[in-house]
Amino acid sequence: MTSEQTRYLVNGEKTDSISVTDRGLQFGDGVFETIRIHQGKPVWWQQHINRLLDGCHRLRFADLPDVDTLQQEVTALASDCVAGVLKIIITRGYSNSGYVAPVNTPANRILSLTPGIRHQSRAGQGIVMGVCSQRLAGHDSLSGIKHLNRLEQVLARIQCQAEGWDEGIMLDDQGTVIEGSMSNLFVWREDHLFTPSLQKTGIKGLCRKIIISLAEENGITLEKTKLRLEDLTNSSGIFVTNSLIGIWPVINFNQQQLTVCANTRLLQESLEGSICSAD
Repeated sequence: MTSEQTRYLVNGEKTDSISVTDRGLQFGDGVFETIRIHQGKPVWWQQHINRLLDGCHRLRFADLPDVDTLQQEVTALASDCVAGVLKIIITRGYSNSGYVAPVNTPANRILSLTPGIRHQSRAGQGIVMGVCSQRLAGHDSLSGIKHLNRLEQVLARIQCQAEGWDEGIMLDDQGTVIEGSMSNLFVWREDHLFTPSLQKTGIKGLCRKIIISLAEENGITLEKTKLRLEDLTNSSGIFVTNSLIGIWPVINFNQQQLTVCANTRLLQESLEGSICSAD
């Protein structure tokens, strides 16, 4: 795949349009996954699909996406893509009945594939990170679901852009550190690694889960715990992660210079090996 143009499939058809009655457009009534493509294949496919289906179940979708159909459509889009970004959106379908969910309306599938992975140089160079003023609300029933209501993250990214940050930390209403605007967070204290526990809000990213396993494999002590801003200020290193960016080391947090420790580089190498070997 050499063209820079994004490809789309909507319910299996080559189009970038959908009806204005779609409930994802009207109410944010849907879920999504953003997946890295490596050598024509979706990285960590089964884990992404499991989370997508779990989100549909928790949102009480009557019609669940067929995994075989999704697999076929992803193959049609991505088989000739060396590196790219695949996004899958599942909405509850079409409706003109307000908030009331239709009973027999099939879900809508929206797939897009964009070639290339942006900002890969930041994995080596490191990033600048600040603290976003937008807080994350706690929603026990929605916690961990990658649903289409992302206004908190949109407002946080607007601030990041205005401030010139690559990423911004988001807190909950109690001032607890939760995650980045588009990433999960890890903090070093000497050779010990810490990450927010994410019990009431935030996304337990797939890359976060894999890094936790890689830390164990490499003999690194890791703890999921409650973090405050002072824990970041007093840390010996910070990095953020998601399925697309891998690991981005933080070299400047809140105007404080940080170094990139050897164990961060070790985890970067281990993660890249996991990406290259993923089915």
